[in-house]
Amino acid sequence: MADPTPASGTPRPGHAQVQALEGKLEALLQSGETASLVDAYMELAEAYALRGWFRRALTTYEEALKAFEERDDRTGRIACLKTMAGLCYREGAWNRALDLYHQALHLFRDPEERPEIAQTQSQIGSVYQGQGDWERALAAYRTSLEIREALGDTRGMALLYNNFGAVYARQERWEEARQAWERCLSLHEGAEDVTGQAITLGNLGSLAQRRGQWKEALAWYERSIPLYRQAGDPLGEATIHNNLGAVQKHLGHLDKAVAAYQEALKLLERIGDPLRATVAMYNMAMIHEDQGNYREALRLLQQVIELDRRLGHPDLRRDTESFRRIRQKLDAGRDAARMQEERA
Repeated sequence: MADPTPASGTPRPGHAQVQALEGKLEALLQSGETASLVDAYMELAEAYALRGWFRRALTTYEEALKAFEERDDRTGRIACLKTMAGLCYREGAWNRALDLYHQALHLFRDPEERPEIAQTQSQIGSVYQGQGDWERALAAYRTSLEIREALGDTRGMALLYNNFGAVYARQERWEEARQAWERCLSLHEGAEDVTGQAITLGNLGSLAQRRGQWKEALAWYERSIPLYRQAGDPLGEATIHNNLGAVQKHLGHLDKAVAAYQEALKLLERIGDPLRATVAMYNMAMIHEDQGNYREALRLLQQVIELDRRLGHPDLRRDTESFRRIRQKLDAGRDAARMQEERA
């Protein structure tokens, strides 16, 4: 993965905090004090980034970079370049991100910096992956993997094999994707990383599902669910239940499909995720339609439509048309039943 947004997880600063940082920087510039100047630039740039002000953040980081260069602070330059690159990555400025990561890469000199070199190569791979430049992404990941293997960094190796799997899957190199994710799973199991195991099992299930290997997908997903539960990740668990529902439906196990979607819905309602909840309810409604349970399908779709309107969901038209279609089937069934009664 590329660098996250600067200080990701830090609360977004308010306008007053940003103004205070701007005032602090202005005061330092007027006083001519240089010792604290670079820290002031970095703090303000981070605040801009957290506010979502990409251009202001980047411009301020560029000033910080100049200050690091004037101080001949190599470590500071590397950190600043990579932070800028991470910001560009998040904003989709792929070429700028690559340029900044390569600038940082060329500044590494010490053997002790091999972990940072491996991380930077991995981040370069993530940018290429974002661009859809699969072969360059793989090349960067391989370079990073060689270093991580030499360092015995099993967690880093697992993350890289996960990336390999994702790239191979996008290339439809299915067997190589499976092998990469199975290697990733083995490393997570060795490290007793429950979350990593859950995610990788889900990836393997998704891969099998895409290949039409329904029973294999079912097995991977069913292994994933208790691990997501153990990790305390209800959103991840809900996603797997939703995937399970699709697989069970394809296998013709409609009652099991509905049960899986119901589990997903319970979890999504518990964490307050109405957007994803509409997906689970819609999926259930379609199965009830297939089973001829039109009233239950309409009840669910009515809830979906209400949420669509509240959320401004783009699927409102589709869901409304589905409601009308099923309502027509229900009405047609009533008319047919009435005609039979009259004939009797």
